[in-house]
Amino acid sequence: MIHISQIHKLVEPAGTEFSIKFTAKKGYEVEAEKAVCTSFHSSGRTMNLKFLPSEEIRTVRRCTITEFNGEEVVL
Repeated sequence: MIHISQIHKLVEPAGTEFSIKFTAKKGYEVEAEKAVCTSFHSSGRTMNLKFLPSEEIRTVRRCTITEFNGEEVVL
């Protein structure tokens, strides 16, 4: 298990590839096998992710992350 407060350490340095699973605003689960963090707002609640295969960029609320690199994320 990974505590949500440790995510910022795991996505550094910039360009580090990881897999992630989170719950979207509409309630469905989003899974990305290959993603990188483009920015991390430490004083806020969000991080920007770039999905490598599609090059889509999404803003994700950190509290919605359920899995990181195959490990469960807890609050």
